Amino acid sequence: MALGWDSTPACIQHGVAPADGVYPPYEKCADFFTFGPGSTFGTATDGVSTSYWILTIIGILVMLAAFAAWIVTEDRKLKQQAARLLISGHAGQVVIKDEDVPQPGLGGPVS
Repeated sequence: MALGWDSTPACIQHGVAPADGVYPPYEKCADFFTFGPGSTFGTATDGVSTSYWILTIIGILVMLAAFAAWIVTEDRKLKQQAARLLISGHAGQVVIKDEDVPQPGLGGPVS
């Protein structure tokens, strides 16, 4: 029990003798995770409760949100670094065929 509730799935067998080994208490379980229900062997999705799918979908959504936040954060950092390099004049000069286009750090057209 954790914080007052039992988090073990129903497929786990309690009261199995330690002499029987590690596997026997879990032999009726196909899968399980902490604070989530388990399923049984021989079923694709029949033995899985609705809360199993809800937890899985929440996990996928949190993963996608974290990935999107990471992309946005890295993009901001790269743009800030590029701006700092352009302002300080440390950015590499780009060779452009059109001479009327100002170069980074020069402040005007290339003559």
